[in-house]
Amino acid sequence: MRATRPASFATAVAVSFLVASSPAFAANAFDLAPGQRLLAPISHKNLSIFPVVLSEKPGAPGVHYLTLAEGLKTNSVAVEEQKNGGTVNSVNVGNKSDRPLLLLAGEVILGGQQDRVIGEDTIIQPHADLVVPVFCVEHGRWSGKVQFTSTGGFVDSSVRMKAKYAGNQQQVWDAVAKKNQALKVQNATGTYRSLATGAEGKAATQPFRDAIAPKLAALPEAGQLIGLVAAVNGRVTSVDVFADPQLFAAYRERLLDSIFLAVADKPVTSETPPAAQAVGDFVNELRATKAEVKNGGGSREMKKGSKVVGTSLKPSAAQKSVYDSYQAVE
Repeated sequence: MRATRPASFATAVAVSFLVASSPAFAANAFDLAPGQRLLAPISHKNLSIFPVVLSEKPGAPGVHYLTLAEGLKTNSVAVEEQKNGGTVNSVNVGNKSDRPLLLLAGEVILGGQQDRVIGEDTIIQPHADLVVPVFCVEHGRWSGKVQFTSTGGFVDSSVRMKAKYAGNQQQVWDAVAKKNQALKVQNATGTYRSLATGAEGKAATQPFRDAIAPKLAALPEAGQLIGLVAAVNGRVTSVDVFADPQLFAAYRERLLDSIFLAVADKPVTSETPPAAQAVGDFVNELRATKAEVKNGGGSREMKKGSKVVGTSLKPSAAQKSVYDSYQAVE
């Protein structure tokens, strides 16, 4: 990526730990970090979305990543069950394209022996295959074809937490069942698919989408958007920031739907958004926490605090971050 691009969110957050506690931050509360601005929240009922934008107009995009949705649609990515009958918690992903493939934890893949959700943020290099950890989000089926045919957006934060951070299959099933029950979804196999792509999911998300999406699109800084901070009932719940506006745009709608699904069954206890200072406090939770680093399919740095967990995905440990996410522990 170009040296002139803004610092990664991981770097920016490190700076924001100092900024957040300074008088300058209090006086200019919407500066998330150098190079990044936290705009005023857009709210509907108990949900508030803080847009995160570049402070200056973006230059040329960095690496042009292939998304899983685009790759499956164009047949430039093959996602298949493992040989010899398949394995619940792993699939094989082949990148047949000339671009690096980006997989994000929480992405739903539909088909195969059962619908799954990607378990780790991963980068697969061009013309390479990788075994990727996944979790089942359809416990009542083990039949069908070897191939996965499409994506179903992102799961909501409750399911994503159990897959990405807890790594527990039973807890993933429990979270899927709880969300389906809360939103009155009934199907024969207990799949999350009805919420990811079905009428039930659309009915749950549409009121929030109608209220928030047009305002996001109308922002003067819309072309500079690189991420979102979500807050529910006045409490910050998630931060998702991408390397550049082009990459964020590729995930924006699916990320929004996952946020809308997360709040759709939450009772309204507050319609007041948190102060911008709360976002600084949210990422500050992980300031002194040592990162767990895992290499292979990119370099993943994970931090776990008592109230917040977070990850940073880089092509390699020495390179800038592609995607950073923080999530409140529920």
